[in-house]
Amino acid sequence: MLRMRLQTFIKYCHLDQTELVTALDEKLNKSGKGHNFHWSLKKAIHSHIEGASQAEIDSILDSPSKEAEVKYNRQAFQCFIDRFGKVKQIEVVNDEHSYPIHQFGLELKVGPWFRTFEKGQSHLHLVWATQNPQLEQRNANIGTLILLDAFKGTQYGNSKFCLMDLVRPKRYSDSTITDKTRLALKLSCRMIEAAAKLV
Repeated sequence: MLRMRLQTFIKYCHLDQTELVTALDEKLNKSGKGHNFHWSLKKAIHSHIEGASQAEIDSILDSPSKEAEVKYNRQAFQCFIDRFGKVKQIEVVNDEHSYPIHQFGLELKVGPWFRTFEKGQSHLHLVWATQNPQLEQRNANIGTLILLDAFKGTQYGNSKFCLMDLVRPKRYSDSTITDKTRLALKLSCRMIEAAAKLV
């Protein structure tokens, strides 16, 4: 079973065949667990929601050793503040669900970052903060479909399921899911499964 975070799966959906084989080769054949580029962004967002001071948040965002990681996570955090900084009803979400796709030997870890309440409606947010590739609508639809499927039977089941792009910024919701989205999900899974067998 090939396991990955939903954000990684969405990234793979954007790649052409050569890029996908290269990415999967790196994932499957390198030693070590790999590095979560956006850990400081997630921690900073959660700390902000929980009332941390700006100095504490700055310390979190400045803690990665790589300059690019600090730069891009700071930019994404500012997009979060611009969009959600004044939202009164917002809460941290630490709930992570497994989303197995047995037919293709895949298992996705789906973990939304936060929830807002807007005009009485719950919005559950998974964050996209990857600069390259740029998030495309069709792949955002796949992401919100998986988020919906993973959490529809939970306490968040009546939510709007959202993928929040903190690069542009732009919010995508489950309202644009169609039958073609489910077909696109299957095709993407088949492509990833086939590429994984080559490496």
